[in-house]
This record gives sequence, structure tokens and C-alpha cells, in this order.
Amino acid sequence: MPSSTLIVYEPLDSFREKSEYWSKYLKFYERYWGGPTSPFGIWFGNEYSSFRQSLSDHFNLPDEDLPDCLFMKDDGGNYFVAPTSNSLNCFSSENVIPFEWFLLFSEEGRKNFYTHWGFNSIHYNSTLDQSTKRLIFSQKKIGEMTSGESKNPLKVFLANLDRSLEDLRKWLVQFDLQSYLVLNYGDICNYIHPYTLKNENSVTEVSRILELVYLSNFSEAELALKVFFQKWEDIANKCAGGIEDSRIQ
Repeated sequence: MPSSTLIVYEPLDSFREKSEYWSKYLKFYERYWGGPTSPFGIWFGNEYSSFRQSLSDHFNLPDEDLPDCLFMKDDGGNYFVAPTSNSLNCFSSENVIPFEWFLLFSEEGRKNFYTHWGFNSIHYNSTLDQSTKRLIFSQKKIGEMTSGESKNPLKVFLANLDRSLEDLRKWLVQFDLQSYLVLNYGDICNYIHPYTLKNENSVTEVSRILELVYLSNFSEAELALKVFFQKWEDIANKCAGGIEDSRIQ
């Protein structure tokens, strides 16, 4: 199934006794490939197995004893690591991207990736500190809007959103606030028409929906929410049916 991911990249030093292994791994990886891993990285043919064999030879250890990771560097050259063997650092979602994930980012953190053979994708990044502040602010405002019993559909949605945000908060609180948080649309992008992919702005749409709620403009908020979920229902249906928009002429 097509999936998206939400990944925490932790500062190298936060791994304590494992920091030495990761430091050696990163240096080897950068020498081998000429740079850090990428959210858009693709392995072709036997590239990955060849890399793993070289890594095993370098460390003089069997392949199964060598954990892998994704990593990134900030402008100051500091490394941030997300072990791929540890699901603690990563959430994935099939066919859709959860509403609450978009809330953790701003449009300034968006990156697009296109290649000459047609592969394309979107990802957002943010410091964990910034994302946590967005999350806590939203929880505070939503709590104010949902006080008291009500069967109003918008209030029910906000109450469910608040629970989802609390689950995210409990997950994120485990990590150093200097970590980076990355949302990668992944291969879900293959099911969004290439002509409209550049206009896919769910982060902005979620921000606008919540702004309308905070301003008590409930009718517009409900309409915007319906449009948002209809869009993602259409994407999910294409993903589930295996219909790639990139193939539509």
C-alpha cells in the first residue's frame, strides 16, 4: 500500500553509547555515497546490497549486526539520526496523511522534489521544538472550543482531533527538542495528479481550517473541512485501487 511517514531525526549526541557507532556509520556512508541520506532516496538494482556488503567489510561485522539509519545535517554541520530498525522514531500511514500531522508544520518547511524521469514528492520539515509549540497551542485553543457536552459534528471532530494530538504529544515528548521532524508524502504522491501536485497545500489548508474555528466562523470551517476530507478520500480511493495519476494522460 502507498504510505506516508512522520519521522523524528535525533541529534547524534542523544544516542549516548550508540553515538560512536552512528558517527562511524555516517562517515562511511558519506564517503560511499557522497552525502547524507535523503527522504527521496531510491535504491536501484543491487545498490543497497552492495552498500551493505561494503559496510560489513568496513566494520568487520556480519550484515545482520549493522543497524541502518536515515540522517540529515543542519547548516552548522550537525548530524541528526533516525534509526530505520527502531519504529519508535517513525509513524507511517497508508493511503492518506492524518489531519493532525499537517498541523505540526508550516508552509515555510516545504520541499518539492522532481526528476527528469517523472518521480516527484513532497516533504516538510521542522525543528521538534517548533512543532511541539504548534501542537500545544492547537490543543489549548481546541480545549477552549470543545468545553461542555455537544453532538455538533464540528465539536465532535475537534474532540477527536484533541485526542489524536495528545497521542502525538506523548510520542514526541520522548525526544530531544533539538530534533528534526519530517513529514514525507512518500509514494502517495504517485496518486495525486502531476498537474495538481504542485498545488497540494494541505498544511496551509489545515492551518486555515483551524484559524476559522478559532475565529468562531464555524460554517466556513465546516465547509473547508468537508472539501479537505473529500480531497483525501479521493486520493485514498486511488491508492486503494492502485490507480496512479502519473499514468493518466
